[in-house]
This record gives sequence, structure tokens and C-alpha cells, in this order.
Amino acid sequence: MVGLGASAAPLDFAVNIAFPAITDAFGLDARGIRWVAVCYVLTYGSLMLACGALGDRIGHLRMFRAGVLLGAVAFALCALAPTYPTLLAARALQGVAVALTLSCAPALATALFPEERRTWALSAYAGMAALAGVAAPLAGGLAVGWLGWPGVYWMRVPIMLAAFACVPMLARALRAPPAGPPAAFDARAAGLLAGGMGLLLLVPAVLGPAAWLWPALPLAGGGMVLLALLARLVRAGAAPLMPRPLLRDAAFVLHNAGNVVVQFTSFAIPLVVPYYLARMGGWSPLASGGLLAFWALGALGGSAMVPALIRALGVRRAALAGGLAVIAGLAAIALWPPVPDVALMAGCLLLQGLGLGVYQVAYSDLVVAALPPARRGVAGSLTMVTRTIGVVLGASLLTSAVQVVEAGRLAAGAAALPAYMAAFCAVFAGAAGVAALFFVVSGLWRGTWGRTPAR
Repeated sequence: MVGLGASAAPLDFAVNIAFPAITDAFGLDARGIRWVAVCYVLTYGSLMLACGALGDRIGHLRMFRAGVLLGAVAFALCALAPTYPTLLAARALQGVAVALTLSCAPALATALFPEERRTWALSAYAGMAALAGVAAPLAGGLAVGWLGWPGVYWMRVPIMLAAFACVPMLARALRAPPAGPPAAFDARAAGLLAGGMGLLLLVPAVLGPAAWLWPALPLAGGGMVLLALLARLVRAGAAPLMPRPLLRDAAFVLHNAGNVVVQFTSFAIPLVVPYYLARMGGWSPLASGGLLAFWALGALGGSAMVPALIRALGVRRAALAGGLAVIAGLAAIALWPPVPDVALMAGCLLLQGLGLGVYQVAYSDLVVAALPPARRGVAGSLTMVTRTIGVVLGASLLTSAVQVVEAGRLAAGAAALPAYMAAFCAVFAGAAGVAALFFVVSGLWRGTWGRTPAR
């Protein structure tokens, strides 16, 4: 039941299959389509931690129920959007719904089982998300073929309504919350955090190919001011959303930075690969969705492997193993030929997805273990916030990178398809390089990726 409601986020990969159709429907350029992703992830990313903290205070199930109902409304509004600005507004509302739902879904998943089964519960939860990811590109391809681009939104309305109908059964299955007073919540601190994060997440989205600074500098400055006011409020005694000792723990900070890097580099796959398949192979949305399902299948397999990997390696080394597989998959994709090779592409996507699935679950276990049980909403939200930062950076910077490299090759006299192919390979090679550099540098800090006792 938790996985059904939380499927709203992984099923959104279906929207990537619809990117070419949305681009054509609204007459967008290559950079314009990024706002479909940015409006959505910017909204839920800026609200996620605040929603998690509020869920710790008033109840995770209450937040989850509100989120799935609002999600059904938002998906219907997206499908009915007559103009591109209307679609973006509905996507922002969808972001609010996802923040309400996903901020508390991991807490609900772990609350269904004893604490000693926490890692298994997180693995199962991630596996359900990966299963939805497997279905997303296939369902997206079918939906676009049947209903056009609105189909990727219509298909999720009945899913959210079904999740809402299941909430009473879920309530009966939950274990009792931990004893003690409810977690503290400061609305002023939550508002400052949401505003500061929202402005800072918007910065990479407004940077153009020529790195225009005039719109980005005020946003960055405003975000920094709001976060400075938040720090001052916390020092004055406001309830912090995150325990202060963790913010000074280098290993904890690097684990979270690792998820940003993994999500940033991995987002090149759903963002760029559909265009490669359409331009270099003339693939239909359904065929593209079928291929991208191998990526999600890899993530599903990786999620299932994590409990055994943690027993064998420890949670930190399991996360490192996932990161290395992510790098290997991205580097292999950078070697794809101009003529799509199905077997090669499926193998590369499986490998990269496997690494992504392993890293996500191991990282989630690290974060949940670091926070007390009463802060499970914040813990689950933090894993989504770091993912969001990576996705926003990917949506903003990777599309710009493709456009810049392609334009440079065209200006040098290359034909259209070879110019695009050069941009495709450069983006994936660069993504692999960024991830490799992070894991090398972070490994210099003692204990970041060292063995830890299995739980």
C-alpha cells in the first residue's frame, strides 16, 4: 500500500518518454523542455524536509493520505493543461503532492516491521519504487501512443485514488510509534528552509548556455539570505530539522553529497537517451520505453541485493560498490555507436541501474540509522532532497551541455547527426568522470567508505 502511493515519483519517468511529444505539442526548444522536470522537482525538493518534519510531528499517515489525494487532482490538471504555462503550474502542484507523500512513505515502510528488519524494509520499499520504474517507460510509451502526451498523467490518476482508498487498511497494519513526546516542529524554520532551498535549486535552471549570471545572482543571494536567517533562528533556540552533530560529521555529509552526484549523473539516462533513440534510430516512444525498462530492471535487482551486500561488505562499502557500478555504466554508455545496438544498450543500462539501486538503498540505510526513530520523516525526506538536488542539476546542466557541444560541432561544419552523437558521448563521458572524481576525493576522508558492522 505504501509502494502504491509512493509510485507517483518513479512513475514520473514516463514523462521523459513523452518529452519529444511535449516538445512538439508546445513548440519548445531543447532547453525549454527542462522546465517540465524543474518545476516538479524544484517544488517537492524545497518542501520535502519541512513535510518530513511536519509528519514527525502530526503523523506520517496523515501526510501520506493528503499527498495521494492531492496527487490525483494534480495529475488530472496536468493532463488537461491547454498551454505550456498551465502544464508547468500543474506540475508544481504535483510537486507539492509528492512532497507530502514521499516525505513520510519511508517512515511508514519501516514502521510496518521491527527495527531489526529496517534494512530489509528499506530494500523492499526501494524495490517497489524500482518496479514502478520498470513499468514507467513501458506504460509511458503505451500511454503516449494511445492518448498522446497527456496519457503519462492520466494513467496515474486511478493509481493515486486506489492508494487513497487503501489508507484505512494501512492504518491498521502500522506498528505503534516510538514512545516519548512528538518531535518538535518550528514553522518559521521550515518556511525559511523551503524558501532558501527553492531559490538555490532554481539557480542552475536559469543559467543559459553562455552562463548568464544576471538572473542567477539575485536568486542565489536570496537563497543564502534565507538560509542565514534559518541558521540564526536555530542558534536562537528554534527546533532544528537536523541534529547539529550530524551536520559536523564529514562522513555523513559526504554520503549525502554522494547521492547528489549519483542522481545528477544518472539522470542523463532518462533525460538524454530518449532523444538518442529517436534521432539516431527513429525509435517510437513505446520502443524507447521498452529499452529504458532495462535500466529500471537493473535498479530493481540492485535494490534486492543490498541486504546480502551489507552483510558481506558493511553498509558503507556496499554504497561504494554501487557507486562504482554507476560509473562503469555511464562510461559504457559513452561508447554507444551511432547505430543503436539493442544488446549493448540493454547491458549498459542494466549495469548502471544495478549500481543506482545498490547505492540508493545503502545510502538510505546510512541516513535512517544516523537519525533517531522519532525523526524517520526527516530521514526519509533527506534522501529525497539529495536526490532532488541531483535531478535539478542534471535537468539544467546536462541539457545545456548537449546543446553547447552540439552547437559547437555544427559551427565547426559537422552534419546534424554526427554533431548530436558527439554531444551524446561527451555528456556521458563527462558524467562518468564527475562521479569517478567524487568517489576518489571522498575516499581520502578516513571512514567515509570503510567497512562498518553489519546490522
